[in-house]
Amino acid sequence: MLAAVGFAVSAAGAVRERTAEFAVLRALGAPRRRLARMIAAEQGLLVLISLAVGVGLGALLTRLVTPLIVLTAQAGQPMPRLRIELPVGRLTELLAVVLVVPLLVVLTAAVRGGDPAAALRRQGED
Repeated sequence: MLAAVGFAVSAAGAVRERTAEFAVLRALGAPRRRLARMIAAEQGLLVLISLAVGVGLGALLTRLVTPLIVLTAQAGQPMPRLRIELPVGRLTELLAVVLVVPLLVVLTAAVRGGDPAAALRRQGED
């Protein structure tokens, strides 16, 4: 959940940062839905890459570190060797939540948009 919230905050910041750019595109006639899809695709790609790297590193570290820290009462390696299983169903549910939450935030922020004229007026002030 922490990752989902972190991605959502990052995505909302990216949308807010690009308000002036979106205002120019809206003033030129770009549909709001197309802009929302564009930012969702951009943020979705970032989230997917991050999730893939995170799952890969997490699985690797789990397999490397867990056997080193699980010991018997005599501080020896357990026999038979430790069997590590990653529950695919639960992992898929978790990844889906981490993927969907930021995309919903981005789509909400992008569709909500705002007035292009007001954003263009504020552009000179920043």
